[in-house]
Amino acid sequence: MSEKHGLVLGGGGSKGSYEVGVCMALKELGYSFDIVTGTSIGALIGALVVQDDIEPLVRWVSNLRQSSLSENLFMYPNQYATKEFRRHDFNHFLELFMKNGPDISNLKNDYLKMFDFEKFKNSPVEFGCLAYDLNKNELTAFDKREMTKEDHVNKLFASTAYFPAYEFVKVGQDYYADGGYVQTLPFELCSSMGANDMIVVDLEEIDKEAQPIPMPHTRLRPLMKLHSALDFEAADLVPQMREGYLETLKYLNKAPGYLYTFFPEDCKTMQRVEKVCMTMLMREGQMNLLTGYNEAMKMVYQFILHYEPLPLENEFSQEYLAGRLIEVLGLICRIPIERQYHYKDFLRLILAHFNHFEEDPNKADRTVRYDQMELKGVQDYIVFFHSALEYFHGKLPDGFDILKKNFAPCYYIAQAWRVMESAKVLLEL
Repeated sequence: MSEKHGLVLGGGGSKGSYEVGVCMALKELGYSFDIVTGTSIGALIGALVVQDDIEPLVRWVSNLRQSSLSENLFMYPNQYATKEFRRHDFNHFLELFMKNGPDISNLKNDYLKMFDFEKFKNSPVEFGCLAYDLNKNELTAFDKREMTKEDHVNKLFASTAYFPAYEFVKVGQDYYADGGYVQTLPFELCSSMGANDMIVVDLEEIDKEAQPIPMPHTRLRPLMKLHSALDFEAADLVPQMREGYLETLKYLNKAPGYLYTFFPEDCKTMQRVEKVCMTMLMREGQMNLLTGYNEAMKMVYQFILHYEPLPLENEFSQEYLAGRLIEVLGLICRIPIERQYHYKDFLRLILAHFNHFEEDPNKADRTVRYDQMELKGVQDYIVFFHSALEYFHGKLPDGFDILKKNFAPCYYIAQAWRVMESAKVLLEL
């Protein structure tokens, strides 16, 4: 049996900007596909992948505005979020809701400027998308081979008809809604069309369990939470698109890092930092910190992000412990994650930020600090623990146990700061 490679693009509204970034990376890395399937926004993106023309979509996402999609898209919720509540607007929204949902002709017009039916139809890449037939109460697959010049627009947009955000779409005698109501990941359709190996882009929320996929595949899923599925502002979409691009590099072993992305040539530098960490912990008799590392990281992420990012396993991640804590310092410093960094530059940014707040441990009034810990912010906690660790040469006395327990995430992050301080001379930072 010949190898057929499939690309599966899940549904998720504006989260599709992440998929656009994924497709950019896949094309750049030389990936090609025999079969593409999509649901909802994944159907529209997939059709452009089939015609091998993702660049116009990148430009469109980069300039998108919520108001450009529809003149009356979700008028009531937007107005309701303001201080002024106008009954007229509320009634107008209900009227749209009852009739068929808001008009999306603007979205269609923008899409058709990018879409070329002849290029799509003549491409050797097979394509299918899912929509829900409201008349027959069943999931329907639209195959590229059956699409005509007259019905292809409706069939593509039938897959995206997420009522009440968008209106239902009529194909033939039946009305259709978003296929994502039943199945957001059309991997079964991809398999039935002959794919025996797939890349699956899953836009499901990270707190939801991943849907099992029983056939050979590589699943790409956002590591961190994305914006709302109905947030169509370029200011939010462009970073998501960049995240999709960078995370694809990491998923496919083309770049090191976890939440942040670094260049492959930085691996040796990153390994040296890890070695410094191990040496320092051994010297100070604190190797026990590593025994509960995974639980500690869960605690840190819950404390800083209020959720735990999805795990990432690639050839670079096996001995990447201190680095993950250092990345949390990057989050606290508000260093953007949608850029690729050289590791030394990343460390310099963090050190420049935190050195500004560093205290002289010899002058720190620790009694006062104890009393005020509850009133301090995360950054203050980290500075406090870092100062104390420096003062006591890495091993805090028993009197700190209650503080270490109550503010454990800040203690762990302060340890990561010390690793960077220890590596500063070695790395010539």
